[in-house]
Amino acid sequence: MTRRLLHSDLPQWDWHRSRWAVYTLLFGFLISTPAAAQRKPVPARSTLRIYLARHGQTDWNLEGRTQGGTDIPLNATGRQQAQDLKAHLMGLQLDAVYSSTLRRSRDTAEIVHGQVPVTSLPGLGERRFGKFEGRLTNDPEDGPEFQRRQWSPDDSLDGGESLNGLRERVRATIDTIRRRHASGSILIVGHAYTNRMILSVIFGLTIEQMRLFDQSNDELYLIELESGSSPHLWKLITEKNLKDL
Repeated sequence: MTRRLLHSDLPQWDWHRSRWAVYTLLFGFLISTPAAAQRKPVPARSTLRIYLARHGQTDWNLEGRTQGGTDIPLNATGRQQAQDLKAHLMGLQLDAVYSSTLRRSRDTAEIVHGQVPVTSLPGLGERRFGKFEGRLTNDPEDGPEFQRRQWSPDDSLDGGESLNGLRERVRATIDTIRRRHASGSILIVGHAYTNRMILSVIFGLTIEQMRLFDQSNDELYLIELESGSSPHLWKLITEKNLKDL
């Protein structure tokens, strides 16, 4: 049984379905029983749609500096990206908007939120990178060490936060959000590593799988959580990321 994206609260966008959704649908088709067999009344299912955005660009993003918990504001490009995100979401009925307590996340959410108040949660903050914050990722002295250590699950990067620590923090925060919202549509404006970990927690991704993707400042995902079903992941395709089709 195939499924089309016909959400009454979704604008007419072209969404690129992730492999998780495709695999889920194919698997469900292969194991489905013959037509009339086992026909029983199907209870109504609740669906939560999480629109997952990353904050707009900052000067440190542009320079290639590791931000982490350092509170860097949006630059002019980042504010325009937030306006573009607002336009993409126009027509959606959001039940809540969440950000971290860092300015680049909160200010992006404040530009986008419309009539829905913004709730800032510390648990959505970016991973803290210890001694590497403020350093260029391609720094000839620190860059190779950072690239080597950042994916080690228990390495707190000399005063920062380990991946395992980030996982537990994000898991607790997402659990709190899901207890508040069994269904409906919400927006989360997060950070690069935080959003990676949100997907890891929901879809069960390994660290190696998390390394395979990196959400840009102007990219938008949709996570669809339907009770009794595996989660689905969608991605908004625009002219800027047609290569992802």
